Amino acid sequence: MKKFYIVISLVGLFILGALFGVGLALPFAKKLISEDHFVQQRMKEEIKRLKLTPEQIEKSKPIYDQLRQDLATIKNDTLTAIAQASIRQSTELAGLLTPEQIEEFKKLGDERRVRFEKFMKP
Repeated sequence: MKKFYIVISLVGLFILGALFGVGLALPFAKKLISEDHFVQQRMKEEIKRLKLTPEQIEKSKPIYDQLRQDLATIKNDTLTAIAQASIRQSTELAGLLTPEQIEEFKKLGDERRVRFEKFMKP
């Protein structure tokens, strides 16, 4: 019985640690998701490390603009694919659930949507 409490305590501690870690990482993850932030940081680093001249910097701006557009397209395509996979999974799982479970599943979906929308806000 003592082992059971130790295991439960460790699992609880692990879950709390994971939640705390996610809470700390979330602001950084939002910045990483931003193609503007990524491109700005990359441009700053390359200007500094490569010692670009003002003329090179000016000529490189369209290149960085294209990178920004490409990353936005990739992000949009990826989010669309994730949404499609999630809808497929939810639809298949709903076919296995009881009416009571379906009601709870709908609530869970609403909660996830709110969290996702909150996460995606700039």
